[in-house]
Amino acid sequence: MTKKKNLLLAGAAIALITALSTHAMAQYADSPRNTSNGVWSNLYVGGFGGYGWTDADLAAGPTLDVNGGDWGLLVGYEVGGLMENNWISLNGGLEFHYAWSNADDSGGGVSIEKDDEWGVSFRPGLTFMSGAIFDTKPYAIIGYRRAEFDSTAGGSEDFNGFELGIGTELVAYGDLGVRLDYTHVFYADEAGINPDENDLRLGLVYHF
Repeated sequence: MTKKKNLLLAGAAIALITALSTHAMAQYADSPRNTSNGVWSNLYVGGFGGYGWTDADLAAGPTLDVNGGDWGLLVGYEVGGLMENNWISLNGGLEFHYAWSNADDSGGGVSIEKDDEWGVSFRPGLTFMSGAIFDTKPYAIIGYRRAEFDSTAGGSEDFNGFELGIGTELVAYGDLGVRLDYTHVFYADEAGINPDENDLRLGLVYHF
C-alpha cells in the first residue's frame, strides 16, 4: 500500500468521524445520552495509543518478533441500561477503528514491517455505578481486523484476523472516558507468513 493510499484512508477516517460527530452533537444537544424507559444510547469518538507484540512464523525461516508502537482513531455506538438497576446494567457497542504502526523486525535474511490496520468489533459488557460521575464499564472484544505487513520475502500483503480481547472504561469526567484494552488477533497465513498479534492500548473517548 502506497503512502498516498494511507493518507487517503486516514483522511476518510477523519472525515467520517467528523461527520458523525457533527450529527451526534445536533441529535444530543439537549442531553449527552438519549434515554428512553431507562435505556440509553450514544455515539462516541476517540483516539488511542499503545504497543503491539506480533509473533510472525515464517514458513521457510525463523519466527520474527514484529514489535512496536501503534496509534489510531475510533468511532462507535453503544446502547446500555438493559437491566432495571441503578448500580449495574448491561451494555453493548459496535466500534470501527483505523490505526498506524511502526512495528518491525528482521532475521534469517527477511525483514517484516507492519504498516496499518483497520477493524470492526462488537463490545458486550457491564456498566457499574450507572448515572454516577464515575461509572466503570468492563467489556469483552470480539471482532475482525485487517492489517498490512510488508516483507522482503513476499512484498506487501493484507492479513485477515479474528480478534478477541477484554477492556474496561472509566468515565473520568462527564462524557470523557479513559479506557484500557488488551486484544489478541489470530491472522490467517499469507505468503508464507503466519502472524499472531497481542496489543495493549490506552484510549481517550468522548461520548455525545
